[in-house]
Amino acid sequence: MDISKKLREIREEKNLSVDDLAQKTGKDASVINGWESGEVVPSASDLIGLSKVYQMTMDEMLYNDSSAPEYNAEQGSYGKNSGSSTGSNGNSRKHGFTMGERITILIFPFLCVLVFLVLGITMGLWNPGWIVFTIIPVYYVLVIILRNVGNDAEEAVENYMDEAEKK
Repeated sequence: MDISKKLREIREEKNLSVDDLAQKTGKDASVINGWESGEVVPSASDLIGLSKVYQMTMDEMLYNDSSAPEYNAEQGSYGKNSGSSTGSNGNSRKHGFTMGERITILIFPFLCVLVFLVLGITMGLWNPGWIVFTIIPVYYVLVIILRNVGNDAEEAVENYMDEAEKK
């Protein structure tokens, strides 16, 4: 089952509105709607928060009993349940940047050009104004670093969910 459908199903089973869940998790209702529509994949910390609100384990929250992969301690990974058939259901999740993040990343260089022009026209700081352009690569590096903080945990959750989608 698709994670977005599963999250909506659990919320409805718990008789919570989107606003109620937003209040309990401290997230915006638009974020929760994004999770449930599949536009945004919740982070590992968001899934942990949801499991606490729902008073469920991650396995209970993300899988039916029959679709949860078993943990293989020897290999240190999650494997397929014996006797279960595997196959792709064609569902795909969106990865990468959200639309808001993409817009911000695209607008930032134009904002730097605007600041450069304002400094040059209003204060005559054409020569020292070029320093504004050094902010652009610093900004992108910070975006990448902050975006990948905790990526190992998120990747583990995504791999775990991918296994279930294949079943």
